[in-house]
Amino acid sequence: MQQTRQEERQEQQRGAAGDGKPPQLAEGVELIGEYEDSGYKEAPSIARRSDGQIIQLPALLYLVAESVDGRRTYAEIAARVTEASGRGVAPEDAQFLVDEKLRPLGVVAGADGESPQLRKADPLLALKFRVALVPERVVHAITSAFYPFFFPPVIAAAVGALIAFDVWMLAFHGVAQGARSLVYNPVLLFMVLGLVVAATALHEVGHATAARYGGAKPGVMGAGIYVVWPAFYTDVTDAYRLNRLGRLRTDLGGIYFNALFALGTAGVYLLTGFEPLLVVALVQHFQILQQLLPFLRLDGYYILSDLTGVPDLFARIGPTLKSLVPGKKDEKVDELKRWVRFAVVAWVLLLVPVLLFTFGAIVVNVPRIFATAYDSFLVHYDKAHEAFGAGQTGKGALAGVQMATLALPVLGMVVSSSRAGGRAFLGGWRWSEGAPMRRLGVVSGTAMVLAVLGFLWFPNGEYRPIQPGERGTVQGAAAQFGGIGTGRPALTPARQQELGGAPLVHQEGSTDQGTEPTSTSPTETTTTQPSNTTTESTTSTTTTTTTTATTTESGSTTTP
Repeated sequence: MQQTRQEERQEQQRGAAGDGKPPQLAEGVELIGEYEDSGYKEAPSIARRSDGQIIQLPALLYLVAESVDGRRTYAEIAARVTEASGRGVAPEDAQFLVDEKLRPLGVVAGADGESPQLRKADPLLALKFRVALVPERVVHAITSAFYPFFFPPVIAAAVGALIAFDVWMLAFHGVAQGARSLVYNPVLLFMVLGLVVAATALHEVGHATAARYGGAKPGVMGAGIYVVWPAFYTDVTDAYRLNRLGRLRTDLGGIYFNALFALGTAGVYLLTGFEPLLVVALVQHFQILQQLLPFLRLDGYYILSDLTGVPDLFARIGPTLKSLVPGKKDEKVDELKRWVRFAVVAWVLLLVPVLLFTFGAIVVNVPRIFATAYDSFLVHYDKAHEAFGAGQTGKGALAGVQMATLALPVLGMVVSSSRAGGRAFLGGWRWSEGAPMRRLGVVSGTAMVLAVLGFLWFPNGEYRPIQPGERGTVQGAAAQFGGIGTGRPALTPARQQELGGAPLVHQEGSTDQGTEPTSTSPTETTTTQPSNTTTESTTSTTTTTTTTATTTESGSTTTP
């Protein structure tokens, strides 16, 4: 009797599922297909939402999405999925997957036919405050002009020419005279800075052109804040549809265009003999090297991501560290191919110390960073005041622009730090819900972090600007950690004495003395591409299977 009643309930559920309104895909959703050359044991399929977000779907869930057309009932969807997958999928299972998986991900429209409210992933160390500057149609026109540079003979010629130029410049001619010219003519630094900015923009054009050459459709270009630096970005999310070679071409397109810019600069030098141009070419090489580092969301990170076929490496830091504990396993690690798993583990073991050291050094030096910005702000304020008083509007406006520019990295640091801290606290709060001991640990840990920050940042004589001659080396940053016990590791009393008190430029009344030029970080491209993806997993288990869908952040190359 009990079995009969259970069968009746199941039959009623099947009838309800079969009689429900046929589901339909959300507006603008594109089902792309299998993620090619992936590092997963079972390759996921991908779909693209109208907002450009790439969604990773396991095979069964993708089959369900593929069967949704606004006409098929849940019973028809279940039958189609059963035939295609070889698994028994009941109508109520199909409805469950649509309601609990595909609709929350924004792949299927709501029950009323309305497109769901979309929420994009907010991954670790991603570009913030994005502002689109170049619309998609203009990007298409720009990439049309640069398209021939990706023809194989052109690439071979460019690489050969760059090697020949580098050998001549570094082994025979040198850059000393160019550097000397800049020192004796500081105004030329503005020329160098302008050319570096132009090369950074061209870097993004390289990503967009490479994506289009491979068959993807590049999106907008724009600017934002990456960690603390202003940065350009290009939306190349559509590159996810390409194979590994196409994605790697997109990743490398930016530094390839840096190389082309260096060659163009070399050509102008050969025509003019203007030595500072060789410094510009050398700077492009430094930008290329920095971009290849895989520790931030620079090109090197995306290259590693596409080589391994894992588009969400930062999302795997926690699971990878957890899996290193004996007896602990995590599905985010187990789902990867063996060689990919080893590569990801090696990357995490290198990345974590680098990130801890980098952000630890930033935390320690916050007092001096803010003091330097404040001192420079006052210097430029005095210049602006003098210039406007003397009727020199252009000079005063330039000083005003420099004052506004000073606020960008400081604002970026404050916002990025507060967002990261807030996310960490909220994550810990959710993790400890319903567990008093965990909650106590989260509250105690947060209080301890705030106490340490207060100890390090409370004014104690260390809020002094960076002085001429200070180098800011890695070994110097490492030595600062030894001074944490003083409460002012950024500038210990002994170090302040060595620096003659570390005076403020503004206090010395040197309003006509400019601050030292700062180096801009190499271009980091925010590209919506397969290499830059963060995932949010949602897992549901039905009577037939366990499905996990992953939201992949729109790939974008970012160039600080």
